[in-house]
Amino acid sequence: MTKVFCDWGTSNVRAYLCDQDKVLNQSSAATNLHDAKRIGFENVMLEILQQFDVPKTAPIRLSGMVSSKNGWLEVPYVSTLASSSSISHNACRVGTFPDLKIYGGVSHRLPNGRHDVMRGEETQIFGLLQLHPHAQTICLPGTHSKWVTIADQCIESFSTWMTGDFFHCLSEHTILQAQIDSTDFDESAFLDGIAAAESSRSLLNEAFYLRTDYLFGRLTSEESHSFLSGLLIGHEIAATAAGHEEVYLCGADSLLPLYSLALKAKGIQTVCVSAAEASLNGLRAFEMEEQ
Repeated sequence: MTKVFCDWGTSNVRAYLCDQDKVLNQSSAATNLHDAKRIGFENVMLEILQQFDVPKTAPIRLSGMVSSKNGWLEVPYVSTLASSSSISHNACRVGTFPDLKIYGGVSHRLPNGRHDVMRGEETQIFGLLQLHPHAQTICLPGTHSKWVTIADQCIESFSTWMTGDFFHCLSEHTILQAQIDSTDFDESAFLDGIAAAESSRSLLNEAFYLRTDYLFGRLTSEESHSFLSGLLIGHEIAATAAGHEEVYLCGADSLLPLYSLALKAKGIQTVCVSAAEASLNGLRAFEMEEQ
């Protein structure tokens, strides 16, 4: 039986038409949640089904920010310790489709009573575990990077780092914007940023030295982008990776090499898995738990 799986995030929708382990067709659309709400989530879904030439009665499974308050239907979080089975059985049905379910995210309560959350990354995590069942530490680089501890094939705990957001803010909305006119990767400058993060006491202080290093000729405009990237990723890794011998990375192809290089510079081995592959595997794993 053919099934439709969708990784529906904040800014785009990736859909797959599958039969058993085969991907028969796939599509990607830059439809953000705001536009989907305006158009109608049901209409966006019907357009995907039309592209795949499958009926509305087909089994359809969704995950990602589509399950958030701003999405199609808010699905409650599953608390840690979260298993593939608990996420699968927490799914909510959309009544306008005979067999459409949306999987929710995961929340983690810290000892001080505060909470961390994820929506979409849990699908990638369990998809990665299908490929690497012995993974214990997983990092998902992105706008908000996640560091996840796995125990007995479950999400035991995790933390979130606004590394991507901070990079965007510093590089485009501060005094550093004037000197960053190239996005070409410079490995030497990136590793210098990693080293600066390791020796620096304060990110806020070190960030200003990017400006003075540029003014006094220690850093070029071509190097600034990579140095800042290394500095921020370096601070993230310094706070999260200590004591780990191996980290599994899952994310965009543009970020995986950077995190892998940064971790290897600290003597930590890495295994990389693409986010798209992990998401599809995770959706399949959740659907299998229903059977």
